[in-house]
Amino acid sequence: MPLQQLYEEFVGGFPARRFSAGLLIAFLDFLGELRVRAGEHAGLDALLARYPRQSTTAAGKRANTLIVELPDGRTLSLRPFYNAAERFFRAEQKRFDYPSCAPHATQAGGDYTPWWDALVAATPEERRALRQRVIEHVLAALPSQAFDPASVRSEPPLFTLLLDGFELTARRGEPTGAALQGVVFGFLRADNPHLQVEIDKVRTGSKRLQRVGDVDAWDGARLAVSAEVKQFVLPEESLPDLAAFAHEVGRRGALGLVFALGFTASARERLAALGLKPLDVDDMLQIVGLWDPVKQRTAVSSFVYYLRHVEKNTALAERVDAFLRDAAIVRPPTGNPTTGEPAP
Repeated sequence: MPLQQLYEEFVGGFPARRFSAGLLIAFLDFLGELRVRAGEHAGLDALLARYPRQSTTAAGKRANTLIVELPDGRTLSLRPFYNAAERFFRAEQKRFDYPSCAPHATQAGGDYTPWWDALVAATPEERRALRQRVIEHVLAALPSQAFDPASVRSEPPLFTLLLDGFELTARRGEPTGAALQGVVFGFLRADNPHLQVEIDKVRTGSKRLQRVGDVDAWDGARLAVSAEVKQFVLPEESLPDLAAFAHEVGRRGALGLVFALGFTASARERLAALGLKPLDVDDMLQIVGLWDPVKQRTAVSSFVYYLRHVEKNTALAERVDAFLRDAAIVRPPTGNPTTGEPAP
């Protein structure tokens, strides 16, 4: 069989048996390793007369691929050459439509005796040229699925930027505690999408509303998470005010969180002893650093929703809008922090 006929047969059968490309390359590389010269052997049978075929692997199992014994007693297997060809197409050239089927492909090597005969008779130069043609055909026939960074729209970590750069203490015309309480609402809503998160204006009084904390998150009728929010550095002297909160979340089997601008070391220890988890801005930043941009966007949208539709404080809402505009980060595809529309 002339090599041109072999190539045309390969091209015609490639759509149905894509692995044949790697198999053909493996044949060529196998013969190259043996340094087979043109006219040295009449065909595959003559080649195997010089290099006897082995019926078992080195592990003593039945050989399902071509393995031959070399004059020095070593063996040479077709399988590593096929593995290299498959790795080239899939891993290096990102042609993932090329099949991952090395065992099946090398077992099918016996179906291609005419190819073997033609390749054994060819010169090393002819085999190298054919190898290149096979590679070019596969790369042209199968689209590259290499990752294109330009296809990804970069989105900034919205909530991280807000936590790190927005002043959470109240300014003139803003309710004390509202900024931090809104941030906590956004944090809990984004981090607990499976829960129903409830919040009201600051200083509304959670007991009067028959709630446990400033922000409560419910799993149906069960309180799952409850948070108290303190817009100051919490000292140990303030802990008696949290005793009833700690008792109630413990009684309900809920997770009790205390958010503050900071904690003294002794306050942290005492809160932990009460079964509560202290979280300041640095703690939140550490957690939020593990969030993807969508989750961060959800937290920001929820924060602005709270400001616009719950707290309804224009001064604070406009300060947040200005911060987002100045940071050039108001560009999420769903939800809109500047209008207070919550992301789904």
